[in-house]
Amino acid sequence: MIAFMFPGQGSQFVGMGKAWAEGSEVARSYFERANKALGRDLREICFSGPEAELTDTRNTQVAIYTVSCIAARLLFDLGLIPDYVLGHSIGEYAALYFARSFDFETGLLLVQKRANAMADAAARNPGTMAAVIRLDPRLVEETCRELAAETGGALSVAGFNSPEQTVISGSRDLIEQATRVLKEKGAKRVVQLQVSGAFHSGLMREAQEELRAAVAGVTLRKPSTLFISNHDARPVTDPAILEEHLPNQLTHPVRWTESLEFLKRQGCQAWLEAGPGTVLTGLLSKFDPDASSASLSDLASFETAVAGFRAYQCGIREQFEALH
Repeated sequence: MIAFMFPGQGSQFVGMGKAWAEGSEVARSYFERANKALGRDLREICFSGPEAELTDTRNTQVAIYTVSCIAARLLFDLGLIPDYVLGHSIGEYAALYFARSFDFETGLLLVQKRANAMADAAARNPGTMAAVIRLDPRLVEETCRELAAETGGALSVAGFNSPEQTVISGSRDLIEQATRVLKEKGAKRVVQLQVSGAFHSGLMREAQEELRAAVAGVTLRKPSTLFISNHDARPVTDPAILEEHLPNQLTHPVRWTESLEFLKRQGCQAWLEAGPGTVLTGLLSKFDPDASSASLSDLASFETAVAGFRAYQCGIREQFEALH
């Protein structure tokens, strides 16, 4: 069995998708559709930056979504069908596009509303995030809970990324305090992340409510491929549950390690990072160094991935409608 993993914020880089668009009319068409729907030149931002513009949350999320949808479409056109799809934070939207829960433009505009709401919430409620390296995730979660209770401030786990990396999120003063405490408790390192807000924390509550209204205005369809939710690391097949999980994701942690554990128990044998970069492939190697995995770079890498993964394929391509 195969899982497609769709990356999240932090996987972006200037030049992403350019090699695909230069060699594929399909890839070019997605950038054209994105530019038309958004009313700005997302393609130029992806290809040429500048980096500060690409890393602006309002651009980053739609850029990653677009490039990841292109990856999904190119893999599908080559006949590779996964048994499961999952995405890290914003990556869930590309996963749901592949699972036909919505078409490309519907997902793109929903992602833009999400990005705008998160950027606005971050401006109103400043905060930051940090990666805690090599400390028991349960101890990290317990420490955050204790510090938040003692101070009445915002601090929580934002992501269980791997057995060795737990991301925390909250107000700047509490992140600084947590950094000291977690190092005293044995963390090898606590690395401040270059982010514009305290994502996946209580400081995103206003964004959560804005996104809830936006999601309610979209018709979500039952995923055609088993979709694993960040919210509880379990498959979601009911659109009503998707409508609840997507906004709730903004104030809850990404349960990535649990998602990988669930898929491994189901017998998943191969993992392909469908999107820009290699962040998720790196996290997978920390979870299971022997896992069969691949990421994508130039167009030739798609052919290589499909050839290498075809033996693991269980799905039948003819069962799936075309991606739009």
